[in-house]
Amino acid sequence: MGGGYLLIIIILLVVTNGITYGVTSIQSESVSYTKDGKLTTVKNALDELITKSSKVDDLEKKVTDYEKKVHYLADKVQIGEYVAYDAGTWGDATGRPTEQEQFGGNAAHTNKGASVEWCWMSNYKTTLQGWRVLSKDEKTKTVTIVHAGQPECYKHQTDQNNSIDKLNNRANEYKNSYAESAHAMTEEEARGIEQSNNLRTTGDCYWLANAYSSNNLVFVNMDGDIGHYNGRSYGFRPVIVLKSSVLTTGEGRDSFGNKAWILA
Repeated sequence: MGGGYLLIIIILLVVTNGITYGVTSIQSESVSYTKDGKLTTVKNALDELITKSSKVDDLEKKVTDYEKKVHYLADKVQIGEYVAYDAGTWGDATGRPTEQEQFGGNAAHTNKGASVEWCWMSNYKTTLQGWRVLSKDEKTKTVTIVHAGQPECYKHQTDQNNSIDKLNNRANEYKNSYAESAHAMTEEEARGIEQSNNLRTTGDCYWLANAYSSNNLVFVNMDGDIGHYNGRSYGFRPVIVLKSSVLTTGEGRDSFGNKAWILA
């Protein structure tokens, strides 16, 4: 019987009886054939087949395990929960704004998820850090997050529309590869927060990207009430709309120690 026929028989034994040689391993060492222009033995061919099969099994297991623990973020999070989003790090420190249409107040070389302690008066303070779920849409798999506190301050003086543009443009500086778009928090978003959730309050006052009469901008007071004013330095809360493809591997901790959903 030719070597080729013996090879077929041995491979059939492997397929039928599982990945093992049995007594065929002894015979296969003496049977040789040409593969890709090189002389090899049936035993070497079987070794290669078993190795490849083992690697495929390992890969399939890893894929299965990954699929079990990875889900769309929108299917897992609840409004108000933290998400381990990283908007980057500040460069140099900036003082609290004193001039019209000026941002500032951040510390040097700190994560942008941290908060300026106060923007208007030192007795209005926030220690909130990180990013929280503002809204979600399970059908479109879209999750919108908002800064838990105030990463910087902004001084609005007279031109409401110009201030709104500046606030929205500034929000884009908090985008990373997970972000679809960004904007400053709006009055509609603030009013849409349910009373049972503490998302609206930060402990300080902050601007909303909505104009009012007499050069006033709409803002949220420290107690959560919504009013309008100008000529003051208040906080600023960027809002990030995440891409619908964003996944999560489950809950862990963000950079500030908050229990948060990990992005994938």
